[in-house]
Amino acid sequence: MQGGIEMKTHFEKDLLKLSEKIKNYDYAQELYASLCNMKWQNIKNPKIIYSCTWRYAGGIVGRIRNNKENYMDFYCSGGEGKVSKRIRKDLKELGWNKLEYKY
Repeated sequence: MQGGIEMKTHFEKDLLKLSEKIKNYDYAQELYASLCNMKWQNIKNPKIIYSCTWRYAGGIVGRIRNNKENYMDFYCSGGEGKVSKRIRKDLKELGWNKLEYKY
């Protein structure tokens, strides 16, 4: 647990490294959208894959921002499933590549 925020997976713990950027609402919303309808694969260990629900994604972003926000502050806020260039770059630097769902 870091800063009172409990993160359950390696991916979520890595997101804490972006906490300064996540303070910016636009960045936070882009991160939320990038977690929805997406799988993230660990570069060093491709067997590790992370995905979560839209509600859970909003909750993670809200908890990291630590502004008394919850999942509803981001849930269905738009762009779900779209990964912006800056989010893709930042997550890649943390060791994660997007792995799109195949329906």
